[in-house]
Formats: sequence, structure tokens, C-alpha cells
Amino acid sequence: MIRRDDVSPSRKLSSAALTLFLVGLLTFVFRVLAQEQPTPSKAASNRSAPSPAAGASSQPIAFSHRIHAGTNAIPCQLCHTYARRGPVAGIPSVQRCVQCHQTVTPEEPEVVKLMAYWKDKKPIAWVRVHDLPDFVRFTHKPHVAAGVACQTCHGDVAKMEGAVQTESLSMGWCLNCHKERHAPTDCLVCHY
Repeated sequence: MIRRDDVSPSRKLSSAALTLFLVGLLTFVFRVLAQEQPTPSKAASNRSAPSPAAGASSQPIAFSHRIHAGTNAIPCQLCHTYARRGPVAGIPSVQRCVQCHQTVTPEEPEVVKLMAYWKDKKPIAWVRVHDLPDFVRFTHKPHVAAGVACQTCHGDVAKMEGAVQTESLSMGWCLNCHKERHAPTDCLVCHY
């Protein structure tokens, strides 16, 4: 049996650091759990207003989800191909857009802009619309696999010119959805 006197100083330091970390983590968890989680009706009223950067006018190309997803009924995952496979849905590459627009409405002003990016071999510098804090590890894959519709979090983009954030995407909003669907609510599901 090891006596306390025989434990090395570095092991004592590691043990103390681990203890402090666990106490801090438990304090954080208890504070979060102690906060009132908004009910679905409160969550709707607590939505953040879309950021000014979220509108179509602030994007380098005025991409219309209304035309693509609405009028033309293009499924979300045709362009956002990584949603079912990984953490990010992915923004379509210039090449993906050009595959259609070399022949579909090539004379439209926004398509002319698109073709200039293609000719110059430059990516389009889209402005992020949905941005979660760095301490949140959200992944689309399990949500798509569980059958959560894109519109649940992103709103009815088929009616939007430019994508805007329609839900707060706050911790309380996400937890309410998880509880309604009997999905995991363990902290390490999103914070790891």
C-alpha cells in the first residue's frame, strides 16, 4: 500500500488540479441546471433578432433560398451535402453552383458574379449566419439521422431570400427540443 508521504509532488499537483477542475465543472453544471429553462412559448418570444450580417444584402452574392429551395424545390442536402455525414452542413463550393448555372440563368447578374469567382478560381467569402459559441460542439449528423427537419432550427428557408437566423439556438432552446424528443441532455453531448 502506498503511503501519502510516498506520493511524488507532480502526482499531488495533478491530483489537486483534477480536483479543482471537477469542482469547477460541477459548479458550472449546477448553475446551468438552477437556471430556469424557458418553456416553448417563452423560447419563441426569446428569439434573437437576426443579425445585420445575416441578410442577403450583406452576402457577396445575393443567393435566394426562396428560388432554389422554394420555387425549384431543391432539397437542402443537395447543396449542403455534409449535413448527413458530419458536424457542418457545408456551404456549396463554387464548382457545385457552376455545375447548374453554366446553363441555368447564366445571364442573371448574380450568376455573372458567381461565374467571375469560378473564372478567378476564388472561393466565395460567405458571411456566416448561424454561429454558435466555440464551447458548443454541434454536429448536424445525429440530427439529420434522427429525422429533425432543417426547418426546425433554420426556419422556412424556402420562403427566405437570404438566410437569416430565426431561432435563438441558445442552450435553453436546444435543451427544450431535446427534452421534447427524448434526446440526450447530458452536458458532454454538446460540450466536450
